[in-house]
Amino acid sequence: MKHLYLKGARSERELLHFLNFKGFSCGRIASSGGTLTPVDIIAMKKGLILGFEIKAHKNKPKLDKNKLQKLREWCERAGAIGFLAWKAPGNRWLFLRAEDAEAERYDDENWIEMESLLDALDII
Repeated sequence: MKHLYLKGARSERELLHFLNFKGFSCGRIASSGGTLTPVDIIAMKKGLILGFEIKAHKNKPKLDKNKLQKLREWCERAGAIGFLAWKAPGNRWLFLRAEDAEAERYDDENWIEMESLLDALDII
């Protein structure tokens, strides 16, 4: 279990450093998965607020309904765009909009590559 926690924390820090390099003000949330803050990383840039729930699994992750509801509610209160971020095998980052996860649209075509996400947010 400790190995999985370390792997997840390492992935969170990797994404955190990348977003910081791209000009975001961001932070890793210690109580992630908790009732108050269901996100692992918050990233902000010029009024744009992103919330990420990070998973680093071999297989495509899925969040349970309760976590998705908490993520949606948190994003609504914060005015944030929520994402499920997956560090996939091969050191690839893929992102699924929280709305797609909540609608159970986990199909491959709904996952967004890192560069495509940055292009869509116009922040490269």
